[in-house]
Amino acid sequence: ISQVLSDVFNAPVYTMDTANSACLGSAYRAIHGLVAETGVSLADVVKLAPESRLAVTPTTGAEEV
Repeated sequence: ISQVLSDVFNAPVYTMDTANSACLGSAYRAIHGLVAETGVSLADVVKLAPESRLAVTPTTGAEEV
């Protein structure tokens, strides 16, 4: 399923060795949404997040299908 997401959105997919890592990523985005008005960047919000690793990259030519 990660490859499908990568191809559909034409973006690399990263994962974490954490249960419910997708929910965790959504939580970080929500926190950023709350503090973005104060000038806090997403990078600052996630700097203490668990390390992620590249799972897949888009298939060449997938954006043309």
